[in-house]
Amino acid sequence: MTDMLVRDSELGAYLAHSLGPSCFALMRGHGSVTVGRSLKEAVYRSVYAEINVRIQTSAIGLGGQITYLSAEEAALATEATIQQYDRPWELWGKVAASNGRQSRFPSG
Repeated sequence: MTDMLVRDSELGAYLAHSLGPSCFALMRGHGSVTVGRSLKEAVYRSVYAEINVRIQTSAIGLGGQITYLSAEEAALATEATIQQYDRPWELWGKVAASNGRQSRFPSG
């Protein structure tokens, strides 16, 4: 039995092993975990994973076949997005500094 929290290094090692080469995992009864080569990358992946899950769930509900990225396409997409981390990072920092009172999309 477990309370589903990662409370010690043994559970952390198990979670890391479970991730393998992946950067995201759903945790039963607890949400998800996201990793990256930097904090910016981990946060970026976390935010966009949630957005992409919503889109994918809607697409699955519409029926038809979904064509997933190949491993090579996913790797190329990951490398292409590295250059995009700074802009949302700055925005999320402003929102966090304002305790969420600021619009998600401030002007200027």
